[in-house]
Parts: sequence; structure tokens; C-alpha cells
Amino acid sequence: MEQKSIALLEELTQAIGISGDEKEVSRKMKNHLEKLSDEIIYDNLGSVFAVKKCGKENAKRVMVCAHMDEVGFMLNEIGDNGLAGVIKIGAVSDAALYGSRVRVKTRTDEVHGIIVADEEGAAKALGKNMKIDLGVNDSKEVAKLGVMVGDSAVLDGSFMTLGNRAIAKAIDARFGCALAIEILEALKDECLDFDLYVGASVMEEIGQRGGTTATGLIQPDLGIVLDGGAANDYAGKSNAVGQLGKGVLVRYYDKGMMPNRALLDELVSVCESNQIDYQHYYSMNLTDAAWIHKLFAGCPTLHVGICARNPHTANAEIDLHDYECAKRSALEVLKGLNASKIDAFKEANR
Repeated sequence: MEQKSIALLEELTQAIGISGDEKEVSRKMKNHLEKLSDEIIYDNLGSVFAVKKCGKENAKRVMVCAHMDEVGFMLNEIGDNGLAGVIKIGAVSDAALYGSRVRVKTRTDEVHGIIVADEEGAAKALGKNMKIDLGVNDSKEVAKLGVMVGDSAVLDGSFMTLGNRAIAKAIDARFGCALAIEILEALKDECLDFDLYVGASVMEEIGQRGGTTATGLIQPDLGIVLDGGAANDYAGKSNAVGQLGKGVLVRYYDKGMMPNRALLDELVSVCESNQIDYQHYYSMNLTDAAWIHKLFAGCPTLHVGICARNPHTANAEIDLHDYECAKRSALEVLKGLNASKIDAFKEANR
């Protein structure tokens, strides 16, 4: 894997961006995307997309969508003893919290802290008993740090590689943001038969909100969602659903979308024709595809993603071979699209 891809993953994962406060991630994405596109567009919630025009009148629209937000916390209380209470933003496991370091994003700066708990909270992993210790003794000292109720916080998970793996906070989602940038870079000089919209939504972790509004903005004819799922290979079973290092996920079912069968077959065909590793996958969770595929008259939508160990923790882990498989397969699917093929995917269920 090229070093610039690894550097991009590090840059994007280390930004702080819980649901509803993704501006730091958005600005980093814009810096990359605007160099590769004709224009940058936003919905009114903050989702950001680069537009590559094909120059044809009434061209089809293809939407490639990752999501920028990560799970985390919002401070909802500052105690007299200087400890900060929090509410969860997204699905954060209580078991991942006690003793973890955190980064708190203030209005102007960043402050570090650690999650502490009483004996019962620690023993039973009770998130409701846990608070953030900012290293001060009272609420007045907290105020001097610039920390306020309503500030964002995330688990502090620095980026590292381990063999052919990459580990960091938020990498289970933001690998898709890196993929989006690299896909657009690879297609920069390609002549396409459609207008291409590549970017990322906001607020996916709390109900696919940006995916909904971004779809309303773009009104795509076809969608590709760059998002992942949990690996289930820790027991070492050869038939486990979701294995690191086994390739791109062919996601044939999830709780939010019954896939377009023709698109799913296209992904498999592309992988087999180009010797790209792939694995069949299903999930009981949702992605932005849950909304993209059913808004307006409907939109054929494909998942192109990878699996991760320890998702929604400070040390989520992906396999870099899987990342490359996802990138190659997405590029081949996009290169093979044209107006008539997009119409055929629309008609596949008739």
C-alpha cells in the first residue's frame, strides 16, 4: 500500500468529528477534493461532495458516499469537583470506556482527559457512572481550560500500523472518506458517461441524517456507499462472516437495505475479472444506503466496504489489503458504468 494512502488514513482518523460536529473532517476533505473536481457542494447539514461533470446534457448522476462522523460524547455536566459528565453520541460500548484517554474539543482548542469511575462503575462497566477527569480540582479550573457543557469528546486513539493492519479511532468509518478521495483522484482524468458526486455525509452514526439530505441535494440515479461492518473472525472459524484480509465485502443483506441484485452481481463480476479478493457479508446494522436507496423514486445502491475489529473504540482495526480491494473494485465498477447500464440497474427488479 502506498505511503500517501496510509498518511491520508492517519490525517482523517485523527480529526475530531462526532455526529453534528464534523467541520474539522469536512475541511480536511474539502482540501483534498477541491483539487480533483469541478466544484464542491454542501447540503444544509454539512455533508460535502465534489462534483466531476461529464459535460453531457441531462447526464445521469452517480453518488459515492462515505460518512465523516464518529461516535463519541457530549459534555452535559461540569461537577464542583471538576469532573465532567457526558452523554453518548452514537453506539459507544460501556466496556470500552473505563480508564480510556479522551480528547475534548473546546470552542478554540483541544484538551486531554481520562475516563474515571467509582468501583461499581468500573467493575460492571456502567457508562452512567463514568466521568471525564481533566486533571483539575474544581469547576472554576475547568472553565479556565475553556471547557463547557456541549463540547465534543472522543476516545483518544492514535494511528499506528501493525503488520498489514491499520489501527486508530474512527478508522472503521473514515477509511471510506480516504477511499472517496482516492477514488476521485484515480478518476480525475477519466472521461465518464455520467456526472460523478464523491464525498461524505454527516450524522450517519445517529440515524443516517446526512445521507438523507445529501441524497435530496444530489438526486442520484445510482449510489455507492463506502462503509464497513464488524469483523466476526476472532474465534478463528473459517466460515466466519467478516474476516480481516479476505477482501472487499459483498454485502448481500443488512437491516436497512435489500440490495439491488444486478449491482451485487456486477461487484462480484468485477472482482472475479480483476482478481480482486472478496467475501460475502451480511449485517444487522444500518448505513447511509438505508436512505439513499429508497428516496424519491428509488436509487439502485451498492455497498463497497470492508470489515473492522473493535469498531467504535479507540483502537478499531482494518486490513490494508481489504482497503486496496475495496478501492480497486469501486474504481472498476465506476469505470464500467454508462447511461444505459445505469438504466438497466434501475429496471433490474421489474
